[in-house]
Amino acid sequence: MIYKQCIDACFEAVKANERCAYEALSESKDQCNDREACIICSDICDVTARLCSRGEAHHDMFEFCAKTCEETADRCDTLDHEFASASAMAARRAAEACRQCAVDCR
Repeated sequence: MIYKQCIDACFEAVKANERCAYEALSESKDQCNDREACIICSDICDVTARLCSRGEAHHDMFEFCAKTCEETADRCDTLDHEFASASAMAARRAAEACRQCAVDCR
């Protein structure tokens, strides 16, 4: 069951990060690094969820995804935009779910 929660949380993070990167952060060139962080987090969450759904995910992948999500959430917390706030919350949920999976598959 924790793997399904991880898949769902990762795909939610994909949606939130994509929306933040392409609808919120594309408005300002000053936020280029934050936009890139959202895109990278989205890509890593997508791969993690897909591998997890196939039963091919590994402890290191879950840890890497959790770390990336936390870093992205920290960046998004500093931004004053509703999409950035949603991205931060979704990334933190994905990080928590990934850490639970990492512990389970040791």
